[in-house]
Amino acid sequence: MTIGHAVAVDYVWTVLIFAAIGGIAWFAYGMEPHYASKDGHRFLCNTQEFMAGRSTERKREARITVMPDDSLHVVQKKGLRRSMHSWKLVGVSPDPPRKMAIYVAQRHFDDQPAPTQLMLRLPRNSRVIPVLDEVLARHDVSRRPPSTGTA
Repeated sequence: MTIGHAVAVDYVWTVLIFAAIGGIAWFAYGMEPHYASKDGHRFLCNTQEFMAGRSTERKREARITVMPDDSLHVVQKKGLRRSMHSWKLVGVSPDPPRKMAIYVAQRHFDDQPAPTQLMLRLPRNSRVIPVLDEVLARHDVSRRPPSTGTA
């Protein structure tokens, strides 16, 4: 084996190692975090805030607790800080991505709805789905999208 051949093999191995690391990072970045307690009232998922139908920030991991009054206590990670807010479930997406369920919550201040909405991304087979569907049913929220021109 010549020295030139050995150097070429070293370059090939270096490129393969970096490609493997890049592939693993790409795969890990695309994974959706999810954890649900046995009763389905506490869970972890990706969330994204919207205002007037436009995204106001990127997806963030959040810990959510369904409270006895059917409000959602949401703790979002924002860098090294955490923000805590109370939201009320207002609907579910009629056409979510494959193997996903998308629920929509709205922020409330003094029982008045705010323009900010929160999208909750959950796996379709999550223990949380029946709990959130029950909350929607108790508040008689339609599973159909609102008709055009209505709030």
